[in-house]
Amino acid sequence: MQAAFCLLALYAQQKIPEITAESLSGQKVSLPAAAQGQPALLIVGFTHASQTQTQTRAWSQRARNLCPVWSIAVLEDVPRLVRGMAVHGIKSGTPKEEHGRFLLVYHGEKELKAAAGFEQPDDAYLLAIDGAGAIRWRYHGPPTDAAAEQLRGQCSR
Repeated sequence: MQAAFCLLALYAQQKIPEITAESLSGQKVSLPAAAQGQPALLIVGFTHASQTQTQTRAWSQRARNLCPVWSIAVLEDVPRLVRGMAVHGIKSGTPKEEHGRFLLVYHGEKELKAAAGFEQPDDAYLLAIDGAGAIRWRYHGPPTDAAAEQLRGQCSR
């Protein structure tokens, strides 16, 4: 029992991996540093379907009034030949005011999947982090009222 509690406490204190990416506005961004010591929500999509099934977009809209949101598209496995088309599609489908907080990640997918608790490729993955980048809450899947209420609790801390 005590070992399970210690393992749970260690898992709860896991930090996000250092994420170095380019925003849709063309800026180099590193997380968690860019969050400037404030709590934030990372919404991660590992596949095109996580975008087209509107999970990541729906979460972004639902959470934007709760805490700072960083959207992340992981493009490491996208062939270089079609990356330009993928980026163009993402950019055209994202409101311009969100371009500075929408990151394109080309490296570190394995580490990000481990931090997110990756299970289902086409789900949206949410990571609520504190100011130091420690993961305080995880979720994957489409928005639900119950998950949104849990997120609200994390963002108000």
